[in-house]
Amino acid sequence: MKTQSHITFALISLSSLLLFGCASFESGVPQKVTVISLPTEASVYVNGDAVGITPMEMSLPRKLTHEIRLEKNGYNTAVKYFAPVPNDDAHNFIRFGLKEDFGYYVDLEPGTMKADLKSELVPSSTGADPFERMARQALEADRRLKAGEITPVDHKYIIEQIIEFFESKS
Repeated sequence: MKTQSHITFALISLSSLLLFGCASFESGVPQKVTVISLPTEASVYVNGDAVGITPMEMSLPRKLTHEIRLEKNGYNTAVKYFAPVPNDDAHNFIRFGLKEDFGYYVDLEPGTMKADLKSELVPSSTGADPFERMARQALEADRRLKAGEITPVDHKYIIEQIIEFFESKS
């Protein structure tokens, strides 16, 4: 009876290894990647699926290309692709076995996504009267802060972007 339970346990363990190992063969072992945004608290989507908010660290299979999209209300969307590229171990003359199957010869690049989200309040042109336009955009940021639509940190970030835009045009 004891031998029968050992055999059953061994078969279940082997089945689990094969079942879960197949996914790693196809997509590779996970690699940690970091996603950061300025301002923070942007929604993070991996291949269209919501996975969290910035800043965050996650593990992605290294043999697949991943689309990372950041969205935050009032800001332009940021998109970056993490793609497998050969790493230092890929230059080995002979590559085979489990390391090849699990994707140890590739790394996702880039390993970090840092996105400076641009506020929709930053104009694309200065207009006829740049100072008037800058004042209107700043007042709209003030209104959103007062209404509780943005945080003080977001407000500071937006005002800095507006000023930087108009300074670069003068």
